[in-house]
Amino acid sequence: MISPGTSNQHITAVGYSGATSGPLTEITRDTAVRLIEGGTSFRSHNDRTGTEAAVTVAVSPARTKYIRTVADGRESNNLLELPRY
Repeated sequence: MISPGTSNQHITAVGYSGATSGPLTEITRDTAVRLIEGGTSFRSHNDRTGTEAAVTVAVSPARTKYIRTVADGRESNNLLELPRY
């Protein structure tokens, strides 16, 4: 996260795994955006509840592309609730 950011637009890097558990590979926000726009799908996974949400690309008012999750048709905080590293 870009300090003191608190929203999805401030995420600078994420870790992902090919399974719901396992070692993480870190990628930048820009790489995640490029992969999603190229057809790769990512999902957030909550171990406590077992719920998942698709990770999508959005554009901020400043025209910066960022990643987010959408639940029930609205931006959700799934990514912000994941552990920080």
